[in-house]
Amino acid sequence: MTVMRPAGSEPGGKSGGESGGNSGGKYDPFAAEVLEDPAAAHRALRERCPVHHHAGFGENGFYTLSRHADVAGLFGDVGLWSSEWGQGPIFTKEGGLRSDPPEHTVYRRLVTAAFTARRTAALEDWITATAGDLIDGFAADGRADLCAAYAVPLPVLVIAKILGVPASGVDEFKEWSDQFMAGQNAADPAVQGAARAKIDGYFGEVLEERRAVLASSGPDALPDDLLTALLTAEHDGRPFTTEELLPLILLLLVGGNETTTSLIANAVWRLLDLGLWEDVRARPELVDAAVEESLRYDPPVLGLFRTNTRPVVMHGVEIPEGSKAHGLYASANRDPEAWDDPDTFRLDRDLADLRRRHLSFGVGQYLCPGAALARLEARISLKLLGERLPGLRLDGDPTRVDSFMMWGPSNLPITWSG
Repeated sequence: MTVMRPAGSEPGGKSGGESGGNSGGKYDPFAAEVLEDPAAAHRALRERCPVHHHAGFGENGFYTLSRHADVAGLFGDVGLWSSEWGQGPIFTKEGGLRSDPPEHTVYRRLVTAAFTARRTAALEDWITATAGDLIDGFAADGRADLCAAYAVPLPVLVIAKILGVPASGVDEFKEWSDQFMAGQNAADPAVQGAARAKIDGYFGEVLEERRAVLASSGPDALPDDLLTALLTAEHDGRPFTTEELLPLILLLLVGGNETTTSLIANAVWRLLDLGLWEDVRARPELVDAAVEESLRYDPPVLGLFRTNTRPVVMHGVEIPEGSKAHGLYASANRDPEAWDDPDTFRLDRDLADLRRRHLSFGVGQYLCPGAALARLEARISLKLLGERLPGLRLDGDPTRVDSFMMWGPSNLPITWSG
């Protein structure tokens, strides 16, 4: 990971009336009350300060966009809003899927082949069996932390299987992923870099070992998994280097477990908290609606960043070229200009419309390639937990993850009837 700054980036930007810059300056994305429940702060931004400049991060701070149309535009206009400088608040050059076309197109095509509808559907029986095994491990206890016992290990086991690495390493994978995501809160890139070095070190060795087998014995000697597919793929008549593949693997590892853990835990928590769990358990046809409404109402990723390639004025606010802008999925997903009754969790929304318009998996060519897999894991989880844990209910107050970019519980105490 190279830490840099785009040419032409300058601190600040000018406020434009009530909606501009720091005029809504009471908003602090790192404040404890915002981390605990950002919905009220997001509502205030949409109403009074749709383009907000937070000066208290690093040298230049960053801008925050909160309305649905603006957030969709941020992620849809790849010519104006670049991924080249990283999807977090720190200016980095990483490559892989964290890049712009045409480089992004090359890597996306490479990854998409591993997440086709056919390949995802083929994993359903294995995921169901693995989920059942995890539930077997605590079903007789009568109470558990759903995160530690189930929502954390399941996605890590799934992504480990897809990548083709031993399940024995899942605890380390999760630890490294947590450390990497925690680094998003820090303006110092070294904080995130330490976790990145561990992930790169592990997978760098695995890639070199497989490359040696490939050279000596050919592709048939390697397992049929994503790492092999990455190693044997070519671009411009040559294979990808380890340095080119590591950013891609990092994103798959972190994105493949952190976000799905939060999706599962958020859905269970919200359904239990609102008294809707038994309705979904009794009516399996509601499971898809529950998963999709959870994605809208409680997106695992609150928002991502882009960097503008030229100066832009939005709602009277001048955003200088080379500025970081945070597009809030969570706020866009509750914008009353885009949604009826946005602050109510409802299971009767039009499923196709809901799936098409919420922004929780991204937009356009940056739509998450693992979206179908995450939905599958969540559907399986809601069905199995409902079947296996009768009378499921909360057993205390959960704790939220300490991140201004992620949204999910770090623990979820539950109990059930037996």
